[in-house]
Amino acid sequence: MSKPILFFDGDCSLCNKTVQFIITHEKKTEEPLLFCSLQSTYAKQVLEKYHYNFNQLNTLVLLAGDNILYKSNAALNLCKFLKAPYSLLIILKIIPSLIRDGVYNYIAKNRKKLIKTPFCYMPTPPLKNRFIDR
Repeated sequence: MSKPILFFDGDCSLCNKTVQFIITHEKKTEEPLLFCSLQSTYAKQVLEKYHYNFNQLNTLVLLAGDNILYKSNAALNLCKFLKAPYSLLIILKIIPSLIRDGVYNYIAKNRKKLIKTPFCYMPTPPLKNRFIDR
């Protein structure tokens, strides 16, 4: 089984801060989450078979095994990788996905307005191997 990968918009400050938040608050597991920019060649190769629309970079994409999740489903499934109390946010899955994705879409549409300062996470050497940059 391959390691889970979170694909994110590498040009988005909110997305980069989300990656940093995950790294700061994640559980220690044998299969840590990997990270990859949606703009990378690797993302294009992997997500092509799932018919991902690369004209739309405003969503998180979580690939775990052969399961691919988008938008609020991806965000909430990330809770499985986090320590408490953040892991408890998975309970929000009881909200219908139509409502969750509506909120997600609003935030995604306005994400560059929400955090205007440029932010690019530079992983430390021990974390560098968790970022797929090809």
